[in-house]
Amino acid sequence: MCTLFDEIAKESEAIGEARGEVRGEARGIIETGYDYKIPENDILKRLQNKLNISVKQAEEYLNMFKKQRAI
Repeated sequence: MCTLFDEIAKESEAIGEARGEVRGEARGIIETGYDYKIPENDILKRLQNKLNISVKQAEEYLNMFKKQRAI
């Protein structure tokens, strides 16, 4: 029999997996955009459309992965 804590743990794990998937997709979109020299504004629009995220979230992903590319 599952307890409330088991259900909460499963739900938290599912949320974490979904976030990881979105982050991975964002990274792929950004890296491909830079590889093909697509303007950042177009990359931001693509992130928003493909991942159904806000402008702010798209900018955060762009800044996060731009810094990783520079290393």
